[in-house]
Amino acid sequence: MEYGLVFCGGGGRGAYHIGVWKTLEKFGLARFVAAVSGTSVGALNAALFCTVSSVKAERIWSEISQGKIADPLSAAGRVIGSIVNFARSEDKTINREKIGNVINSGLFSREGMISLIEENGINTAVTRSPIPCFACLHNTSRDAAEYFDIRAYPPATVTRLLAASTAIPGAFAPVDIGGTLYRDGGISDNTPVKPLYDIGLRRFIIAYLSNDAIDKSQFPDAEFIELVPSEDIYLGERNTNILNSGTLDFNGENAARRIALGESESAAALTLIASARKN
Repeated sequence: MEYGLVFCGGGGRGAYHIGVWKTLEKFGLARFVAAVSGTSVGALNAALFCTVSSVKAERIWSEISQGKIADPLSAAGRVIGSIVNFARSEDKTINREKIGNVINSGLFSREGMISLIEENGINTAVTRSPIPCFACLHNTSRDAAEYFDIRAYPPATVTRLLAASTAIPGAFAPVDIGGTLYRDGGISDNTPVKPLYDIGLRRFIIAYLSNDAIDKSQFPDAEFIELVPSEDIYLGERNTNILNSGTLDFNGENAARRIALGESESAAALTLIASARKN
């Protein structure tokens, strides 16, 4: 019995995945995971799953600094700087190219994310993973999802692939890999079952970070265990504003709350599934 484990995208809400991971271990399912894939923060968690223990992953998430990953003050400074430069410019016209340049520049620096990947040795260790580890990126040239088994790349490229998969439009700049710009994989596939299905897996565990379920008709003859979070994952800040829905919430204390929530909710869900199967 082999499973493909899928971690969906969702920014700072991704701490929830660590709670799911801990529950999979308690239920004895983690040892049956034959491959893992992820989009955006899910790609980072997929790499963690293949390289460190759930205990270390929990520590990494709980020690994340909001200012290191997505600092609102730093972002505000960059926006103000752009406004000042515009005010000083003699050319006051606004065109699509200029708007595109602002979006592509990103509000936040990716240095914190790169440091998190490199300081914890994720980019090096994943190349030794015994199971496939896929990161879903959005190829801006083809306007489509592209899947990379990051084990096959040198550490520096692994870092860039993971940084690209988490490059939320407008928040983080796209990443140039081999002459192609890549962005957050969630743009085109936020639930990357496809690369696992393509290598022959037919049982999947999906750890969502919202209530957006996939179209399972795309994967005939497949079986799914879907772990869907409650609205509590938003910690009371649920709305359509990306800054207030947990996407850019990289606060360590909130991460710890989401880890605990992921653990309790996935345990309840798996208990119900096991009970239903017995009956």
